[in-house]
Amino acid sequence: MKLKSRYNCTVNKEAISQETLKGTQLLLLGGPRMPFTGHELQHIRHYVENGGNAMIIMQEGGEQRLDTNINAFLEQVGISVNSDSVIRKHFYKYLHPKEAFIGNGILNKELVRVAKGEAKQTNAKAGKYAKRYAVNKDDLVERDENGGLKFVYPYGATLNVNRPAVPIISSGPISFPANRPVGAFYVSARRGKLFVLGSMKFFHDDFFEKEDNQKIQESIFKWLLSRDNDAEFENHIREEPEISENQHVPDITALADRLRSCLQESDDLPKDFTTLFNTNLYKFDTDLVPESIDLYKTLGIKHEPLTLIPPQFETPMP
Repeated sequence: MKLKSRYNCTVNKEAISQETLKGTQLLLLGGPRMPFTGHELQHIRHYVENGGNAMIIMQEGGEQRLDTNINAFLEQVGISVNSDSVIRKHFYKYLHPKEAFIGNGILNKELVRVAKGEAKQTNAKAGKYAKRYAVNKDDLVERDENGGLKFVYPYGATLNVNRPAVPIISSGPISFPANRPVGAFYVSARRGKLFVLGSMKFFHDDFFEKEDNQKIQESIFKWLLSRDNDAEFENHIREEPEISENQHVPDITALADRLRSCLQESDDLPKDFTTLFNTNLYKFDTDLVPESIDLYKTLGIKHEPLTLIPPQFETPMP
């Protein structure tokens, strides 16, 4: 991996403490699979608030899938990872629906500039970098309102983002759920930086070189580790990004396996319960026989027993 060639990467197998984080430029938590202790979460929060940099990567299913409690820390800065998955509603390039191709999901023009390697612009006019569409057609795949970045978001979850955190990447208008944050960042008062992404396989070898995933990854680490202010996501925040509200969808399969009877309140029962029976709905008697016999006279038909009609067989010639 390119990070190992540029930086000194170490794997921590002990509990997170202030001594562990001391002198660290970046804390990378990729899919934590165990709950953190309260002290560990406090140390991570103290590390970020005092100028440290951290990146947290999750996957589909969120905390429930990974059996962790990282949201206890993220919620303090306005971020939480949902226990869901992003899928693409229409096939394009990738066979599996959870390997979602997103073409209009960038919410920060500074990310586009850094990914393309363009020089900084002064006095640039603000413009939209993600657009919501009312229809879902194939031509939307080629239309681009985000500055030219397309990426694959494989097996990832959505995020809930509130101030002071800011969404930077969304699921786009074609995916489901549509226009939901999948990447967000937070900057502390002492310039500590936190980036949260909902897909671990976004940086996997199978998808790293697909579309613009590599450019986005390099831009994120450049923002986290650069000290020359070459990447400044926090200075290009949209006031009203194209983000939809989180709508909970019931698990129909699970509900169908847990059928429950319906209890409904009724009126008080009378003392004579036989009055509850309605005999006019169905009965079996001979009250209509006299009326049927009178029909013979009305129609001028002889009243005689019915006889069998002899059948006529036709034998085909050989």
